[in-house]
Amino acid sequence: MKKLVPAIFVLSLMACKEKNDDKVKEVDKNGSVETKVHIAHLNDSLDVMNTEHIFWVKNKDVKRVARLDTIPALGFTNEQGENSSGQDTTLKVRKNYQIFITVN
Repeated sequence: MKKLVPAIFVLSLMACKEKNDDKVKEVDKNGSVETKVHIAHLNDSLDVMNTEHIFWVKNKDVKRVARLDTIPALGFTNEQGENSSGQDTTLKVRKNYQIFITVN
């Protein structure tokens, strides 16, 4: 459990879009848990969240745990944009979930 906390913290730093000198380029595979979260649109009313945990011990991928969850879609929003002709237009765009990882 003690190694899970730093691994999740490192992943949350990697998700930041701001320039960060402490950004990790690769996972420490000597002893860590790598977690990947991806949400894809299934249809107008449902999204699918794929969560994968990879357990690294002494540079070996010793176990992978994957989970798929069907979750409600957030619907659509209208965004102002410009089409290929340079004209302003209103676009209907799917809303995306924000992902927050809490470590305790």
